[in-house]
Amino acid sequence: MKEFEVYDNMMATYYQSISTHILPLSSWEFYGEHNAVFTNFKDDLDSLRKITKKWNFNKDYQTELITKESVIVITDLELKIVYTTRNIAKMSGYTQEEVIGKSPKMFQGKDTCSEASKSIRKSINKEEPFDVSILNYRKDSSTYFCRIKGYPVYNQRGKLINYIAFEKVA
Repeated sequence: MKEFEVYDNMMATYYQSISTHILPLSSWEFYGEHNAVFTNFKDDLDSLRKITKKWNFNKDYQTELITKESVIVITDLELKIVYTTRNIAKMSGYTQEEVIGKSPKMFQGKDTCSEASKSIRKSINKEEPFDVSILNYRKDSSTYFCRIKGYPVYNQRGKLINYIAFEKVA
């Protein structure tokens, strides 16, 4: 293992100059990245469980978030975003902080299909689930097709309280 000594010394010097966790070469250095991603997923799942514990809505958030890599967006009845998972930044370029309090229409632009947008609105007005692909815009103005599976959410008494969407680049 002598051939790795120069590399190990160089990486040790580098890691000492930045604020991070130092991992040995035997970890193949991907463990640190995986651990950070897993921590974000865990934090998102914990937040989702707190938010949804009084909902009358059954969905496997872990499968949607981790396996299907969906972005989960929750809006209030005025369709303002009240929560989103951290992976919103990877999909749209916007951070959680930038989208909270705004309408999901912030992702639409001049080439977004108005019929798709009307279809979503119609389903929301009827309190029905929907599944639609729509052209969205990232923070940098580039476009992407987004598949959105949206659902009305009711409390234990049957009162509409939120909407939830599972979104993914199509």
